[in-house]
Amino acid sequence: MKATTRAGWNVFWRKLPAIGLVLAIGCLWLGFGGVDYVAAQNAAAPGGTPATADTAQTQPSQVSTTAAAAAAATARSKETTIYLVGRWGSFGIAIGFLVVVLILTVMVKSKDGINFFQSPDGAVSVSKVQVWMWTMTIIFSYVYLFLWQGPPDTFPDSLWELMGISALSTGTAKYISVVTGKAQQPAPVVQEKIAKQNWLVSMLSDDGQPSMMRLQMFGWTLVTVFLFLMYLHKNRGLWNVPQALVILMGISHAGYLADKGAAASKPN
Repeated sequence: MKATTRAGWNVFWRKLPAIGLVLAIGCLWLGFGGVDYVAAQNAAAPGGTPATADTAQTQPSQVSTTAAAAAAATARSKETTIYLVGRWGSFGIAIGFLVVVLILTVMVKSKDGINFFQSPDGAVSVSKVQVWMWTMTIIFSYVYLFLWQGPPDTFPDSLWELMGISALSTGTAKYISVVTGKAQQPAPVVQEKIAKQNWLVSMLSDDGQPSMMRLQMFGWTLVTVFLFLMYLHKNRGLWNVPQALVILMGISHAGYLADKGAAASKPN
């Protein structure tokens, strides 16, 4: 009984960094929400002057200011329009979906104890983590917007590209492992190294050794997801990720696969 309890606590402590990361993102979201709310209240404060015939001809700076004010007014009116649930209700329901997916991700394992993120040798796959991060981000964003303001007008092409790159990278990494025999016959020395690593070190390592390509790939993914959520929060829409950033993500995946292929070509 004590051994079972100790094993359960060990699993909990291993999952604690991931739980902390989710909570940190939630706190950042709430913090930015408070800042934006105060800014919107200040912008809506009275103080403007009505237009007259003497002010019909405006300078370019005045035109841009008027356009910005009109855009802000449109955004505020859009915010007050509720499709099914209010903003915070939609936020809570979307977080609830993420919690359900997170629980399924943690609980569902194979007979050998391998979870969704792990490779057959027990190491955490950065490509699988990346697919999971984008899946969670898109689920949250779509549910949040749908409940609050209705179905998004467009689904950016860049999201199809990013999900396609992630899926292709994961499939190619699996193919490399199977073809080279790494998936079926990991070296005992490598297994011993992996067993001593926590999930973060394991994800950023290849055959027990730190991998710069994995770090680069994970770093770009983390930054892009963060910017995507900030855009969602500020503009209440899905961000069409710039092509330059999509290309950088593709280069990171290509470097990761090349590094993985080189490591897999070494004998066990």
